[in-house]
Amino acid sequence: MRDTIDFGIDLGTTNSAIAVVEDGAVTVIKNEDGADITPSAVWIPKPNEIQIGRWARNGFEIDPENYASEFKLEMGLADAGRSFHSGQVTMTPQQLSAEILKALRADAASHCGAAPDIAVITVPAAFALNQNKATSDAATLAGLGTMCPLVQEPTAAAFAYGFQESDERAYWMVFDFGGGTFDAAVVSKRDGDLRVLNHAGDPYLGGKLIDWAVVERILAPAVSRDLDLRDFRRDNPAWRENFAKLKSAAETAKIQLSRRDQVNLRAELATVEGRSQTFEYALRRDEVDAIAEPFYARAVNLCRRALAEASLTSDDIDRLLLVGGVTLSPGLRERLSDPREGLGIEFALNLDPTTVVARGAAIFASTVRRPRSRQAPPAPGEYAVELDYEPSVTTTRPTIAGRLSGSASIDWTTYSVTVSNPDGRPPFRSGRIALNADGVFVTEVEIDEHQTSRFTVELTDETGTRRKLSPNSLSITHRDVEFGGVRLARSLGIQLVDRTFAPLLSKGTTLPTDVRKVFRTSDAFHRSDSDAVVRIPVIQGERDRADRNQQVGVLEIRPTDVRIDLPSGTEVEVTFEVDTSSLVTVIADVPLVKAQFEAEINLTDTRTPTTEALREMLDDAESRLDTLRRTAATGTSSDARQRLRRLEEEGTVATAREQVRAAPVEIGAAASAEERIRDLQAELDDVEDAVRLPQLRQELDELLLHAEDPVGQFGDASDRQELAELRRRAQEAAEAGNPTAVRELIERANVFLVELERRSPDWPVKLYFGLVAALSGAGVRGADQLVREGKQAIAARDEARLHAVNQRLLRLLPAEEKNKIIGLVES
Repeated sequence: MRDTIDFGIDLGTTNSAIAVVEDGAVTVIKNEDGADITPSAVWIPKPNEIQIGRWARNGFEIDPENYASEFKLEMGLADAGRSFHSGQVTMTPQQLSAEILKALRADAASHCGAAPDIAVITVPAAFALNQNKATSDAATLAGLGTMCPLVQEPTAAAFAYGFQESDERAYWMVFDFGGGTFDAAVVSKRDGDLRVLNHAGDPYLGGKLIDWAVVERILAPAVSRDLDLRDFRRDNPAWRENFAKLKSAAETAKIQLSRRDQVNLRAELATVEGRSQTFEYALRRDEVDAIAEPFYARAVNLCRRALAEASLTSDDIDRLLLVGGVTLSPGLRERLSDPREGLGIEFALNLDPTTVVARGAAIFASTVRRPRSRQAPPAPGEYAVELDYEPSVTTTRPTIAGRLSGSASIDWTTYSVTVSNPDGRPPFRSGRIALNADGVFVTEVEIDEHQTSRFTVELTDETGTRRKLSPNSLSITHRDVEFGGVRLARSLGIQLVDRTFAPLLSKGTTLPTDVRKVFRTSDAFHRSDSDAVVRIPVIQGERDRADRNQQVGVLEIRPTDVRIDLPSGTEVEVTFEVDTSSLVTVIADVPLVKAQFEAEINLTDTRTPTTEALREMLDDAESRLDTLRRTAATGTSSDARQRLRRLEEEGTVATAREQVRAAPVEIGAAASAEERIRDLQAELDDVEDAVRLPQLRQELDELLLHAEDPVGQFGDASDRQELAELRRRAQEAAEAGNPTAVRELIERANVFLVELERRSPDWPVKLYFGLVAALSGAGVRGADQLVREGKQAIAARDEARLHAVNQRLLRLLPAEEKNKIIGLVES
């Protein structure tokens, strides 16, 4: 029986693989075809017959209507599913992924003699909570249980590399460009500690986009011309089968172009009359490189972002770890090698980029103890032990602890245990280790360097008789490297009422972790109301605006189990717990009644927008882009122009258009389109800020200049210090080109100025005229009498009467205007 999980699975968009650690060595398990990788494809030609992998790929050529692939991109979407007409079944992405996992388990059973009942499964670092949960659900459906740990793909790649390299101190960058996703990770190795410092990625940037771009921009126009096919578009259902065949041919040709300069692509396509006709095209490597260039650019820019957030540059990185089939492209490697256009970091080429993630997952699995199932109480005369130890260590003298239990009350102080490893070099055997009254022991053992040491635990009673103990063995592996912990790849939080994003856990937080947040009920809750529920959107991302991030679920609070009714405004304390697989559980407490009640994050109802909604979203983004282009062209902001150039370089708009066009026939394209448009709008937010930055700086400078006079008249030493600090920070914000910081300083300067103005003898008069202007601007009527009374109070120099008028004027303002001015009158 294995002590550690040992099996690692790379569940990929295009291909999948499984590896295992045996006696400290990693083996990639070959499938029934003798290959290291299995295509992530499913073919169901008739009821109850499911073909996986290469056989499914072959079936695609003759029966594309009953074929599915690339369903990983649809994981976590409630409205996703693939229908198999001949198979008379519809399957979710989780069910399809489970079929791939079942095939990999079968390969492992052939290799090891038994199918694994648990494995570490990799997910993209850019995956959201709902996508991670869907992956766990797929593992359960495949017979791998409910406890499969998830590890991020770039982290697994770093394991594969870091656990075999002898470098004591180094920085690496993982460049993981797979079939459907892209991840970049900055990794450090310091004195045996392997740590992921930062992530960046895109869950919809992969080789699939390049394949479709080749189809839509090169092959489809050629087909339309050569075969005289009208209205030949990807979203036209009449040509669905033709486009599927072109996509397959493009993918195959792209792979072949990693070794050749030109490939003669061939596909059997249907004509208008339904006849089969051969389409041929001589596809050149430089054509594909030109098409792929925007996708390469986006990947490089994400790497640069990850480096900048880690306060590093390309010069600080020792090796670039290439992961994923796309990295086999000579064009991409040439770009990455260029210090100006790429990263200029030396490649690490000693591991196969198509299997390195599975290898790393297996290594990680060998450091994770198998979850112990709850055992039945020991039979009379037998004993159980709960062992506590680290299965993978960097020391040669690790500690083992244990707590024994029996079927009856026992005086454990008369018992002892012995721990031995007869195969050690030299053999190891402890002396008799006494137990305390609770049946607990702790001891150090000696293990061999770079080996897996297997120990036997013996229990003896007061007479020296050996007693039956379960479990009675364990293994510990010595390695030079220790993993520094899993990090949260994207910030996790909630959407507030004003639609801003309130992070609860920041990107980079070490997992597992938990955080507490206090909410207040907006309405009363009654036990008799079974439908009473608080729903709070759960968001992942880094943007201040919630809608610029990804909504991954809804926090639902249902206080049906509380002993008393809850009045409006009741405090509800919610604890979010995030495990090392980035899976979240929630506990809710009501301090008022000292009770917990049901709360959960619903991650099963994430859906894509309709095609019509996507088109409207894209039209809005493109219109805004056109406006900002004109503004930036006549403005002084070089930052705005640089950001707009990057959008062009990455082909963001062109990709969004293609994905929106494909949305009616492919739900994965709809999800990709939504992500692209959201990114585009977020980038345009930054462009807009950059365009407005000179205006904001001028506004801040004028405020600080205006503050000089009242500081001189009414200020003290602390006021003069505050003004100097505001000037210093204003200079820093201007030099950094940070519009958000400038806005915050404008707000702070306004508050500072108001505090100074309050000390002025004519402050009530200034406030009066400010309120009158605000009422006029808001179109409020019926204040004429109060306005006249204010003028009379000013003429009579009656401060008490003027104060009363100001308070009554304030109450007449609309809520929004009142919030703007409320701080001026509160003491």
